[in-house]
Amino acid sequence: MADRSAPTAQEAFTTLMRARIAPGLRALGFKGSGQTYELPHLESWALIGFQKSAHSTAGRVEFTLNVTVADKLGWARARRHQPHLPARPSPNTVYGPAAWHSRIGQLLPAKRDTWWTISATTDPGPVARGVITAVTEYALPAIREQRRS
Repeated sequence: MADRSAPTAQEAFTTLMRARIAPGLRALGFKGSGQTYELPHLESWALIGFQKSAHSTAGRVEFTLNVTVADKLGWARARRHQPHLPARPSPNTVYGPAAWHSRIGQLLPAKRDTWWTISATTDPGPVARGVITAVTEYALPAIREQRRS
């Protein structure tokens, strides 16, 4: 029988998000919780969403992050023509021309899909630092560029 007192990778992921990544994102100006964060702006949505791999297990969670930027007026126009669109875009959904979307890996120098892994025994510090560095050095500049265009 499995030891129910041993933490799972899912619990380690939740703790990583709550204790390390969320505070780091808030220090950068993001608001949010769980797996969705927004960088507030009057004219556009800038969203970061954390996506767990379908291959995650009780022993290991693999995750990446998605970045979405959508002009609020442009989004409202798109919704008039496509009423199935939600009131606010989701960072983990690709909407085509209605919103700019990128996986973090495409913003990094290697330009390839990037996933972090956490387990119950993983030191969360390096994982959290890697995520916050990727947001600071690559996601934020991409958000600023999309807001200018």
